[in-house]
Amino acid sequence: MIIIIDNGSQYTHLIKRTIRELDIKVEIISNTISFKEIKEKNPCAIILSGGPSSVFKDENSLGSRIIKEVYKGWNIPLLGICYGHQLIAHVLGGKVGKGPSAEYGLGKVFIDEEDLLFKGIKGELQVWTSHFDEVKGLPEGFVSLAHSEKCPVEAMKHKEKNIFGVQFHPEVWHTEHGEEMYKNFVSLVK
Repeated sequence: MIIIIDNGSQYTHLIKRTIRELDIKVEIISNTISFKEIKEKNPCAIILSGGPSSVFKDENSLGSRIIKEVYKGWNIPLLGICYGHQLIAHVLGGKVGKGPSAEYGLGKVFIDEEDLLFKGIKGELQVWTSHFDEVKGLPEGFVSLAHSEKCPVEAMKHKEKNIFGVQFHPEVWHTEHGEEMYKNFVSLVK
């Protein structure tokens, strides 16, 4: 089962629907439960949803704990979406800050490295964005997979671990190839 940690995104239910349509059992869990309860569910992967918070205003102890545990060796794939992407970068020592302007709506992302997340997807994508903060510097051990004219790290991956993050929302139908990105991520557990 894949667990989605709900950080208050208006799109969390779309992540669940997309994963369910890929024939994977999936559950949305509030970010207020304990890490012990997450471990007891024995997930095969975790997705940290987006949300309205900032990594500077909200400690998000559950998300932070999950990130640290996966980084230290809890061997399950982890995907951060928007706020989840920023939280991964922040917790692991990257740089997060305000973007040049808030982004809400359609944007263009350029794929720099295909890797697993963008397998079979090349060039540029139209994506749905909804954020104030962005990843401005990668944590140690990470590589950028995509950028935009406004944001240097639209997507990232750890070089050795299955930890991924995307600034945009693949679950929103406006994002080109969004379902393919989730299918690529899910391939790690199928």
